[in-house]
Amino acid sequence: MEHLPDRGTLITLTPEKFSVSNPAHLALAADVQARLQDAGLLRPLRPWGT
Repeated sequence: MEHLPDRGTLITLTPEKFSVSNPAHLALAADVQARLQDAGLLRPLRPWGT
């Protein structure tokens, strides 16, 4: 994880390049998304600057 000033937090899920064609990558992303939502840490996306 890395804090990005004025943007939020970047979470790196895999040491290699993330690929939507890799089922393990998609499963990991879904798991992380669910955990962040359950913890109340994932907010809906909105356009930058609004």
